[in-house]
Amino acid sequence: MLRLSFSLLLLAVALPARAAETPDETKKRHERVAERRKGPGIICHRGASEHATENTLEAYRAAFLLGADGNEIDIRMTSDGVLVVFHDDMLDRHLFAYGDVCDYTWAELQRFRWRDAHKFGEQCRIPTLEEVFELHKAHAGLMHLDIKRPGLDRAIAELLTKLDMWDHVAFANADTGGVILKDARFKPQRYKGGLFLDRGEVFPDAIAAVLKKPGDHVIVDDPRGVAHALGRKFAKLPAEPVARRRIEREAEKLEREADLIARLRAADDWDKPATSYPGRLMSGAAIRARARAADSTFALAAPSKDVFAALELRVRERSLHRDWMYHGFDGATALRALIERRAPNAVAVARFALWRDDVALEPVIDPRWKNPRAWTDFRVKMVVFPALAKCPGAATEKLCRDYLALADDDAKKLGPTQFEEAARTLLAVSPKAETALELMKHRLQVVRGRAVLDCLARATEAWALDALNKGAPHALAYRVE
Repeated sequence: MLRLSFSLLLLAVALPARAAETPDETKKRHERVAERRKGPGIICHRGASEHATENTLEAYRAAFLLGADGNEIDIRMTSDGVLVVFHDDMLDRHLFAYGDVCDYTWAELQRFRWRDAHKFGEQCRIPTLEEVFELHKAHAGLMHLDIKRPGLDRAIAELLTKLDMWDHVAFANADTGGVILKDARFKPQRYKGGLFLDRGEVFPDAIAAVLKKPGDHVIVDDPRGVAHALGRKFAKLPAEPVARRRIEREAEKLEREADLIARLRAADDWDKPATSYPGRLMSGAAIRARARAADSTFALAAPSKDVFAALELRVRERSLHRDWMYHGFDGATALRALIERRAPNAVAVARFALWRDDVALEPVIDPRWKNPRAWTDFRVKMVVFPALAKCPGAATEKLCRDYLALADDDAKKLGPTQFEEAARTLLAVSPKAETALELMKHRLQVVRGRAVLDCLARATEAWALDALNKGAPHALAYRVE
């Protein structure tokens, strides 16, 4: 039985069938792949994710149109054996869904709504691996296979053989590549380096330095800077998705506010992490139920102060669990809802969660990792800035600036560093040339680069163009008309 508890029934439409290649077309494709392999080439990390949601057909298409030679592809398998492309271990960062890709059938995955689908809206979707391969075949593109789970290698190898695409594979994971790594048709290549972690991809000096290094290719998030350095031109990005799908809406089932509040408050054991295996399963299910309740508050037309109080309680008393997939999950979804619904004290609660270093975490710290204690709360902390981007105001701006003023060591004590996320949020809530120029002078390159990329994304607006002219005139060459 398929779960039918979601308000959208989405029917995926596969890519239009491509006519079989003629022998001459096959020959030309392999010749083009061989040229790309000579390098220096550009590989986009999860596609050109500045221009479409990561790991979607639209992001991969954008990479090629903006001068890239290929893409890094994150591969998983659904419960009914369909190879799909999705990065995260858990669905909830991108979707109103809970768990892993492998917990659901392909049909079920198509029904989940995206939290923020960017410019392609409801047409945004998780693609099948075959669709992604076909797109790379059409562009004679290179591929970095990031296989996220063991045991998928044989199915992927069979698909490569079926589509005659072994020469397209330039990289594959050493730990999960399996038979792919042993196949004589796999010819691995080397990276010169990566420019996406610190946003060096928009700075000419960083680009020039990496291009001088030994190796074949450079991996980036946005290909335009390296493409420009290599003398490549950009094509206009289409407004339409790669393949449209039909969307059938169901009547949305609304839950009573009182029921949601009761579910959010039902957490007397939040600070008593289960130790037995059955207990951990039961606790995990309860945490997920509270997370669903928090997400369900988005459907309320006008949440009462009691709803906001229940959400805040869930943040402050996020559930402890020894499995990172469940620890604090109810608190994370509650915090996102509290901020995005613009509760009166949302920013104060966000600040509390971001700066929290709680001694209560000691029993659930995973000894395998040598991170500071506060990192155990990363699921709650990592929703703060993306949610605050939808909550403009002086308090949000101050929180962002306070974080951006932290020293590296102080930020690392709080959790995984989020300087880039703080910069993105500050510019989202204060879209002004003055703010952009402030960020372009920050001590960290990742912050400066984020400001450049966000101004490029809004370069049709006078303030953004003014900031680029004053703070990063070289980046004007990266504009896509």
